[in-house]
Amino acid sequence: MTKSHEWRYDRLTWPEVNEAVSRQPQPVIAIPFGAVEDHGLHLPISTDNDILNALLEEIARRSEGDLLVTPTIPFGLDEHHMDFPGAITVDMETCLAYVSQAAISIARHGFTHIFIVNGHGSNHSIADLAARRCVLATGVVCAATTVNAAVDPSLISDLIL
Repeated sequence: MTKSHEWRYDRLTWPEVNEAVSRQPQPVIAIPFGAVEDHGLHLPISTDNDILNALLEEIARRSEGDLLVTPTIPFGLDEHHMDFPGAITVDMETCLAYVSQAAISIARHGFTHIFIVNGHGSNHSIADLAARRCVLATGVVCAATTVNAAVDPSLISDLIL
């Protein structure tokens, strides 16, 4: 890659993306999938996304180019939080289609290892199904995991790298 260990997928130019596809080994592409919802009276409604982004940023920096992270898909399945002002929910079918299409788009460009990283409990099954849909549609290796604030980042790093 032209940029020294750029970890943000969306900060690459299209020639740099093409270069990343041709690298051996190819970088893993992480797709963060989060939520905007209540987390008590003391935390912002961006908490799930903030934790997810911080975790993936640190792992990507340590990976020295072996992990590229897409922009976070910020909204998930949050119907059960709609009694709290600020929560944003997207129905199951839309979430599944959106996350699946993001992964499939990345595979269509030639990336062979995609990792959907979920930061919100209710998105867990959707993330798993989206990964499966990507595998069936493209034949690439696509997996999903769910992380939270209690997870040791080194454990996630071991999964990705």
